[in-house]
Amino acid sequence: MPPASFHATRPGSIALLTFMVALNQMSMGLYLPSMPTMAGALGTSVGQVQLTLTVFIAGFAVSQLVWGPVTDRFGRRPALLVGLACFTAASVACAFAETIEQLIVYRFFQALGACAGQVVSRSIVRDTTEGAESAKVMSYIALAMSLSPAVTPSIGGQLHAFFGWRSNFVLLAAIGLILAAITVVRLPETTRRKVPDALHLVPMLRNYGSLLRDRRYVGYILMIGGMFGCLMAYQTGSPFVLMTELGWSPQAYGLLILFNVFGFLTGSLIAARIAPRFGIPRMVRLSSIVVLVSGFLLLAFPLAGHLSTVAVIAPMMLFLFGMGIGIPSAMAGTLQGFPYIAGSASALMGFSQMGVGVLTSLAVSRIDGDHHLVMGAVFAASGLMCFLSQALVLPRPPAAR
Repeated sequence: MPPASFHATRPGSIALLTFMVALNQMSMGLYLPSMPTMAGALGTSVGQVQLTLTVFIAGFAVSQLVWGPVTDRFGRRPALLVGLACFTAASVACAFAETIEQLIVYRFFQALGACAGQVVSRSIVRDTTEGAESAKVMSYIALAMSLSPAVTPSIGGQLHAFFGWRSNFVLLAAIGLILAAITVVRLPETTRRKVPDALHLVPMLRNYGSLLRDRRYVGYILMIGGMFGCLMAYQTGSPFVLMTELGWSPQAYGLLILFNVFGFLTGSLIAARIAPRFGIPRMVRLSSIVVLVSGFLLLAFPLAGHLSTVAVIAPMMLFLFGMGIGIPSAMAGTLQGFPYIAGSASALMGFSQMGVGVLTSLAVSRIDGDHHLVMGAVFAASGLMCFLSQALVLPRPPAAR
């Protein structure tokens, strides 16, 4: 029997919420070191293996538009349990896939389940916290979203070396099962008021329409989308740049990604110190500038004909530093002002970020040519989108008197 109330600021609660959010990034990052090997094992091309990532992102993006209203209509707890069941079953299926076509289909359903964790966790934060508390919890959620892509390839590389590529999906299934058990025992219903017509088409469109008419909301989701576009471009292209073109092993690739952890943690620590003094608008402005510079650097090296490990890792470290500075503030700013449609607001935010991720991942996997140059160009374009969203769409804060 779950407790009567849920306190999102407690360490155990934060851990549960961050793991639910991290299902998405774990599902994308864990098997990255195995991607070149999977092409040979399944008798397919590099592009088809990259498509397993693109399809996952697409499934995640689209399903958010459904999970948001579902959580508003039926509550957070039942939606999460259904999603975790779907995720666990699909992860098992991925582990036993015999063809690339099967794996692509199973990855889509895995995304549907993982999506529930992200939508529900953000809605729970909005249900149970306000103001500074909300920003604090959101910073931990942002940490999970941005740190897990850096950490999980390291774990995946070791799993690949000792147990093969299928072990990555076995681990994901085990994580899904554990989270479902904890949810049954520890997570009560947190929604303040269920919305009976949340799944009706007209109210659903009305809710999304009200969100899209809010300039501040649109500016933040486009900015977050640009950041995740950069992230997905790198995740899709870097395994083949670092392992196929530069010759690093899957284990070494996973360890190289740990350098990115340093960039993000540094940005997060600085943000924790200066965010209360700077405020949300100045934090996101600083972040967007750093992201823009990192994008230009990742593009400049291949344009100059320079391919090296440093030319790939250093710009990504700078990007994650900028992401660590700005994304907690951007996420907190996005969900302000929508208490009764928090699920829909969270879903549309997730759809935008993953929608941009689909486009960047697809571009990197389908555009023929130098992997390093294509990845850098798509990354730079997403960084420019992040900067322009902040500079041109977000309303300017009133000048201090």
